Amino acid sequence: MRKKRNPQCSMELHYVPHEICSQLSGISQWLDAHPQFNDWIYEDLSSCDKQNTGRNGLSAESVLRAALLKQYLNCDYDYLSFVLMDSMLFRDFCRLEPNQRPSRSSLHGLISLLTASTWERINNCQLMTAKDQGIEKGRTVAIDSTVTESDIKPPCDSDLLASSVKEICRLLERGQTLTATPLYEYTHHNRAVKDAARKCIYAGKEERHQHYKKLLQLTRKSRKVLIEATVTLANARQQGQCLLADDADKWQADVDHLLPLVDAIVSQTERRVFKGEKVPAQEKVVSLYEPHTDIIVKDRRQVQYGHKLNLVQGKSRLILDLVIEEGNPADSDQFIPMMERQKEIYGRVPRQTSGDGGYACRANLEKAKAMGISDVAFNKKRGLEVEEMTKSQYVYKTLFRFRAGIEAGISWLKRCFGLSRCHCKGSERFDSHCWLSVVCYNLVILARHPAPS
Repeated sequence: MRKKRNPQCSMELHYVPHEICSQLSGISQWLDAHPQFNDWIYEDLSSCDKQNTGRNGLSAESVLRAALLKQYLNCDYDYLSFVLMDSMLFRDFCRLEPNQRPSRSSLHGLISLLTASTWERINNCQLMTAKDQGIEKGRTVAIDSTVTESDIKPPCDSDLLASSVKEICRLLERGQTLTATPLYEYTHHNRAVKDAARKCIYAGKEERHQHYKKLLQLTRKSRKVLIEATVTLANARQQGQCLLADDADKWQADVDHLLPLVDAIVSQTERRVFKGEKVPAQEKVVSLYEPHTDIIVKDRRQVQYGHKLNLVQGKSRLILDLVIEEGNPADSDQFIPMMERQKEIYGRVPRQTSGDGGYACRANLEKAKAMGISDVAFNKKRGLEVEEMTKSQYVYKTLFRFRAGIEAGISWLKRCFGLSRCHCKGSERFDSHCWLSVVCYNLVILARHPAPS
C-alpha cells in the first residue's frame, strides 16, 4: 500500500547549524507549498503498484524528496540508503516514518519510475511561481549547449563484437532454462572472442585484419545458433513445453532487441575495417547497452558519447528550459525553436537574449527580430554588426557579460548535480536524470528566496 504523503511526520527539519540544513529547509518549504507535486509523483509510482494492499511502502512525498536528495548530494543509491538510515536531518527531509529504512534496491526501483515529463511539469510549475513572486520573469535569457555523457566507455569495433557474442551467449543460457530440460546446445566462444579482441588492439594492420575476420566469424556463428534457438523454443511453446509464458515473452523481446544491434555492429565493422569507409555517425552503434547514445563533436574538440543538451537561463540563474536533442544538430538550427519554447512557457518571447557564436547567423537574427525580441547578442558576431543585434554597444556588452552566467550554471550543474554523466540505463531514464538535475538545481536557487504563501 502506498500513500501520497505521511501527514503524521514532523514538518520541521532536525536543526543543524550548517549551510546544507538551511538549503534543505528552504527546499522543503517550497515542496510543502506545492502539494500537487505529490499527486504527479503518485501517478508515476502507481504504474508499478499492482494492488493497494500489504505493508506501507514509501509515500510519493518521500520518493520525491529522496530523488531530490540523491541529486543534491550527487551520490549513488548505496550512499543514499546509508544517509537515510544514519542522518536525522536527511530522514526528516524525506519525511520517513520511524520504522522505514529504505534499501538501495528499493530506492533505485522507485526513483527509476519517475518520468522526465513529470520533472518537466514540476520545473514549469516552479517557473510560474517564480514569475508570480517576481523572482524570474523570463525577459532576459541566455542560451547555451552542453553534452551529458552516457555511462559507456569509448567504443571500439573489437569490443563491440566481443560484447555481442557475450550477450548472445547470455541469451542462449537463459533460453535453456525456459524448459524443464534444455532443447538445444551451444558452444561458449567468450574466451576465443576475448583473445581475438585483445589482439585486434595491439596487432599490426595485416594481422589485425585476420583477428577481425575471426571475430566476425565467431559473431556470425553465435548469431546463427541464437536464431535456431528461437525457432526451437517457438515450436516448444506451441507444444506447451515452456515453463512460464511471461519469461518466454521477455526472452524473445530481448532477442528481438539484440539481433538488429548485432547486425549493425557487424556491418559497420566490415565497412570500416575491411572497406575503409567512413560510416556516418547516425548509422553507428556505439554501445549494446546504451544504443540511444549519440556521437557528439563540438567544434574540433574531443569526441563525446551521450546527448546534446540546449539550456536557457534567466537573470535569477534559474534554468528556464531544457531540450535533449537527438543526434548532433547544429546550434544555429536550435536557436529559434528554443525561443519558441520560451513563448510557450511564458506566453511571450524574451525581450533580450544572448548566446554564443554557435547560434549566430543572419537568418536567426532576422527571425528573432520578427518574433519581437528587441536585443539579440551573440558573443561571436559572424559578420553581424552590433547595431543590427542590439540598440547600442552598451547593451551588447551587457548581454555579452550576462551570457557568461550560463557557463557558470552549466558548470555547477555538472559538478554538483550529476549532469556531467548519466549512470541510468535507457533513453527514458537518461531524460529523467537530466530533468531531475535541473529541478534540483532550480530548487536550490529558489530556496534562497521566501517560500510562496
